[in-house]
Amino acid sequence: MDNFSSYRGNRGFNWAAFISGILMIIAGLFLILHPNKALHAFVLLFAILSIVQGFVWLAVYSRFRYIISFSWLSIISGVLDIIIGVAFLYSYDAAGLTIAYLFAFWFLFDSISGLLFSWHLRDISSFYFWINLILNILGLLIAVSLLFNPALSALTLIWLVSFWLLLFGIGEILAAFAHR
Repeated sequence: MDNFSSYRGNRGFNWAAFISGILMIIAGLFLILHPNKALHAFVLLFAILSIVQGFVWLAVYSRFRYIISFSWLSIISGVLDIIIGVAFLYSYDAAGLTIAYLFAFWFLFDSISGLLFSWHLRDISSFYFWINLILNILGLLIAVSLLFNPALSALTLIWLVSFWLLLFGIGEILAAFAHR
């Protein structure tokens, strides 16, 4: 039996990938052209996700309160998530600043972790050790600059997401044509 016969039958232009790619490119360009609106969109998305996650935690408590002795922690998590979500909806500026600092701290912790783990590369390869060490020191410098300039941090986050959308949008369009 021919294992590839079903694959050949499904070949053709992939409209879903094409439309997805176009939408990703439009979203990426929109974020680049309107960074302030992009930050507001991030804040709104984060607020909604936080509120939804809060209700999920509360549902977890109602389901597991008799099974897990420390399920009361889910009530605390749920209430905190809902409060954070509502606070973010109430103050876009404070929420944008919070997201900018979270992004900067993410870079900081990731760079510190990379520095700590790079010492293990000394025994494997001095070349990889030095490259990893240099890149993590650069990451640490970027993280510190982002911490001292939250506007730069927010803009960097927007640019990274924008370029990700553009790259994956182009990839989706290429994938749409590749299936012909």
